[in-house]
Amino acid sequence: MSSDIQSNNKRIARNTMMLYIRMGITMLVGLYTSRVVLQVLGVSDYGIYGVVGGIVAFMGFLNGSMSGATSRFLTYELGRGIEGKLKETFVSAFWVHLIIAVIIFVLAETVGLWFLYNKLVIPDVRMDAAFWVYQFSVASAVLGITQVPYNASVISHEDMDLYAYIEIANVLLKLLIVYLLMVITIDSTCIYNRLLLNIL
Repeated sequence: MSSDIQSNNKRIARNTMMLYIRMGITMLVGLYTSRVVLQVLGVSDYGIYGVVGGIVAFMGFLNGSMSGATSRFLTYELGRGIEGKLKETFVSAFWVHLIIAVIIFVLAETVGLWFLYNKLVIPDVRMDAAFWVYQFSVASAVLGITQVPYNASVISHEDMDLYAYIEIANVLLKLLIVYLLMVITIDSTCIYNRLLLNIL
């Protein structure tokens, strides 16, 4: 019994350490990349990216909530230990998230585009760039929603090492993208969003 408690304590300590390492790396890279992205894009294009690309930030909040809810159901089925129920719950969660992603895609491509063209004040010369930033942001949001059941599965299995490694790799790829922004000479705003879509 005491060996089980010791192994659980070690796992909790290792998971906590990995999550702190992930958070530290994410914070440091985020502080550096936000400054460089502002410098490379300029004030106007950074504003366009912030407003139009803000859909991804909103979806990040939504994805976190959905991941927590999905993780709860998966963890419950893990605890019950009934053969096949975990897989059934995962498949149900995947289909629910796919339907949510389709609904968001339809709303984004109808109401969102109308809002972009009719309500946002964007210089005419940058409207084409704003359109592509919006399209890449919508694609990122939809892909992010479909990934929620997989993230929830990793969390419910308490495999925080894998979760931390994936997130650290994601942050390091974002750092690489910022470096590429400084090297590439074509429209940085569109390229930045396009490259962010690739790392999903």
